[in-house]
Amino acid sequence: MPRNDAPASTASPTLPATLAAPALGSTCTVRVADGLTLINNETGVPFAPGEPTSQTCTLTLLRRLADGDLVRVD
Repeated sequence: MPRNDAPASTASPTLPATLAAPALGSTCTVRVADGLTLINNETGVPFAPGEPTSQTCTLTLLRRLADGDLVRVD
């Protein structure tokens, strides 16, 4: 049986292209990831599930986006 030494592709054709990270101090619209409950640091109350929410970009927001806790919708 022939050996296939070609590297596996890391790109997934079924996933949409991701948005570039917002600049610190700019605003973007996010929603909380399915199944999570997170406190909105701007208001002090939990994000409404599935509800798009405008947020100012902070280091915490960037970390939450990178972790998948929040998803950009704009």
